[in-house]
Amino acid sequence: MRSLIRMFGPASGYRRDDWRLLGLMYLAGLFQGYVQTQAVNTLPFVRLAFDLSKADMSYLFAIARVGSLVAVVFAVFGDRWGRRGPFLMAYLMLMVATGATAAAFSPTMYTALQVVARMGSAAMAMLATVLLAEQVNWNNRAWAISLYSTAVALGSGAGLLALPIAQTSEAGWRLLFAASAAGLPLYLWLRGRVEESRVFRFDTGGSSVFAPLVGRGAGRFWLAGIYSLSISAFSAVAVTFALERLVNGLGLTSSEAARILLIGGTLGGTGFFLGGRMGDTLGRKPAILASLVVGLAGGIGFYWTSSKDLLIVAATLSAFGSSAAMPVSAAQRTELFPTGIRATATQWLHTVAVLGSILGLTIAGTTIELWSLPVTVTVLGVGVLVAMLAQLVIPETLGDEMGHMTTNR
Repeated sequence: MRSLIRMFGPASGYRRDDWRLLGLMYLAGLFQGYVQTQAVNTLPFVRLAFDLSKADMSYLFAIARVGSLVAVVFAVFGDRWGRRGPFLMAYLMLMVATGATAAAFSPTMYTALQVVARMGSAAMAMLATVLLAEQVNWNNRAWAISLYSTAVALGSGAGLLALPIAQTSEAGWRLLFAASAAGLPLYLWLRGRVEESRVFRFDTGGSSVFAPLVGRGAGRFWLAGIYSLSISAFSAVAVTFALERLVNGLGLTSSEAARILLIGGTLGGTGFFLGGRMGDTLGRKPAILASLVVGLAGGIGFYWTSSKDLLIVAATLSAFGSSAAMPVSAAQRTELFPTGIRATATQWLHTVAVLGSILGLTIAGTTIELWSLPVTVTVLGVGVLVAMLAQLVIPETLGDEMGHMTTNR
């Protein structure tokens, strides 16, 4: 038991305030995970309800991701006015927009609400990561983000468990969106307990929103940008169409599909903690590279097998790789930039990742009918190889104390 704790637990102890923040972010992450994955979980039912093709849904999801691009506004506010306020606003926006999606009466309204929801989700994830990274010590940073990521994953799993509700009636999928309203009371609780980052100081001058792109250290940004773009182009398609392949491609029931994804996600979810521990001890780059190899093998394999057992194996490998890489790369992103532009730079990188998602989904919308879904996913896997090359050039950031204080603060 002790060996397991050493393997999956934090590299060193946390302070009481750290555990308090971790608990708050964990609760917020649970609701975030359930809410932000409903669009993907209910894709087969929404597609049939609005009489859309697979290509139509790919384009719809590409448009919805535009909301994540606008989330850079929250990042600018976060660097100038603090992390806390924009974080709470993003959480509220995500809950309200997703809940309102239950009342969408057309593809246009559905897409518009998902644009708003995506904006809230992207901003919330970015600001939660920055809050955690700035509060805890460097040798526990990736593990702290892992804990938050685990909460998001568990929330997503809860959404999968509730998926059979979508089959109860033609409007069953709307009930899953409406359940997002359960996250509203938590907003009031978070509002009274989430504190401002102790690293942040109110800015009297203000850096340009484009400072990370063209200012000092822009080379780091663009290397990290290549990584984010390439990974997202592959993962957006692989994740978005996973349930579609199982239900409409292989003819499985929603319960069977949910079982495969839940088992794979649960087993693969151990990657959050193992990846975080590896990132905090071996270094950010080795942990990320190892995770990408595993995730790529599972992600492609998932689309080339029809055996339920092999689907579970592939889903597990895919989930493990992505789970392990996610918190470590998130810690790396926050460590690459000084405090004064950290939130803005992190959100710009997320914006680049969204562009990668849009690119991947747009390519898929064109090639799925022409090449088939498995071939499309395999071709997009080249992006992961590009991401690995970029990661080799990005500097190692393990050990960064985040002592970069902006002037005039």
